[in-house]
Amino acid sequence: MSSLPLAIPAHRTDWEYRVTWLLWLCCALSIAFIIVVPTIPAIIFLGAILLYCALFPHRFYQAFAWNVIPWVFVAFGALSVAWSDEPMQSLRAAAQIGLSMLAALMFAQCLRAGSFILITFFAFVAANVTYLFVPSVFGSKNMVGQTLALIVLASFWLALDRSQPLLVRAIGLVAFLAAPYMLVAAESEGALLAGTLALLCSLVPLLLRPLRLATRLFLICVCAFVAIVLAATLFLLFDGVFDLILQSIGKDVSLTGRTMLWSHAVGVIADHPFGVGLQAYWNEGNVDAIRFWETFYINNHYGFHFHDLWLETGVELGLIGIVIAAATTFVVFFSVWRWALREPGPESCFFAGFVTFIVARTIGEVELYAQFSMTSMMFIAAYYYADCARGTSPLPRKIGRLPKRT
Repeated sequence: MSSLPLAIPAHRTDWEYRVTWLLWLCCALSIAFIIVVPTIPAIIFLGAILLYCALFPHRFYQAFAWNVIPWVFVAFGALSVAWSDEPMQSLRAAAQIGLSMLAALMFAQCLRAGSFILITFFAFVAANVTYLFVPSVFGSKNMVGQTLALIVLASFWLALDRSQPLLVRAIGLVAFLAAPYMLVAAESEGALLAGTLALLCSLVPLLLRPLRLATRLFLICVCAFVAIVLAATLFLLFDGVFDLILQSIGKDVSLTGRTMLWSHAVGVIADHPFGVGLQAYWNEGNVDAIRFWETFYINNHYGFHFHDLWLETGVELGLIGIVIAAATTFVVFFSVWRWALREPGPESCFFAGFVTFIVARTIGEVELYAQFSMTSMMFIAAYYYADCARGTSPLPRKIGRLPKRT
């Protein structure tokens, strides 16, 4: 059976591909530094998108009309303006999240998966190199750990990707050797555990490649089922297992105050089943938000979250929002893993590890469905590339005649 290759080499005279490459690099770098200098990177990000839309208006329409799944969360977030405690904040957040989704899809349409991964890798490396001299580049050690874990994952697969230039593969190898030490030094146990899990899981499709597709799917399903049953049995039959695990990795049983946040979030969801509005909780007008800021020594009274994607979503958008976020996450996760199992390769294996990393961190961090978030944009781009592999979406920039694959 013949199929079109996902990773299509760009022709050297293909100016559209080159412009897309440079503008996505500008976007990725601006997002990497948006915490330390919020305004200027946001302007660069917006300017790059507007320029790209002006140059290629058809890309805007194609990204917007491609698939409804990326837009359901945005639409419901915009709808929450009707009952939001901070309607203007919710409206602005919905517009910014929608813009971030649009950017990821527009650039993914014209970049092969390997180029998309490479550019985000460069952005993460640039941010971490800057961090050595300007520690305020990242808002917390968890963000440092997140980017370093993704550098480890990306560098590993870039070094193995034969379609990448030799220099890129050499840089990937150096980063893969250097980043793990920095990740351990960052003392972000969650990122270290999730990153290790992601790297190991990303190898599974490649190791199963000699087997038939049906056998691969069967083995993955059986292993996942067995792991879930064992974990559930362990926690149900043995009291204090969770506390023991936390203590073994140097965490206190309150997860550095997270259990207090989680308990309060459950109460807010119970009192507001439709939520308080998209990103309407952490504002100066909320007495509870101020109390948490002061408890955790956040003197600027800016940012923060409930350290759990599902509870954060429930507080903002209620039970319906949790269902929408869960359904979107499941569809993306399943689609990417199906791609990796059907066509194991550096790009698909990286994205399989990436979605595993992000989903594993949904309990403990909030890294999806946010504006100006590289992980959110990569998550949606992963879904687009997985859909390309199924043949239901246009391939990134078809150049000339494509070779057949049997």
